[in-house]
Amino acid sequence: MKEIYIRTWIKKNIDDVTKHLLIIDDLYGMCANCKEPGLNFIKNKICPKCGTEFLYLTIRNKNEIGKILNRIELEKLSYIVIEKEDWEKAVAKKSIDSLFQ
Repeated sequence: MKEIYIRTWIKKNIDDVTKHLLIIDDLYGMCANCKEPGLNFIKNKICPKCGTEFLYLTIRNKNEIGKILNRIELEKLSYIVIEKEDWEKAVAKKSIDSLFQ
């Protein structure tokens, strides 16, 4: 039987996700914790600037998702890939909620 990728929902702390998130453009990305650019999701499992271990990836370019998922599988990387829009909405909601506290 052919395996496919499907999205699943799990409850996560948005601060923890952001602290350990690598935001991918094409092959290079940025640390969401300290904003260090030019990181390679295959080689940089830890941010060279802030020392954060990357546990999560999000991909800006939807056209690249399949290619990056295949590469993660090929390289046997243990990243959890999250939907960019879900992360952005959660960060925005957290920011709005903090204004009213």
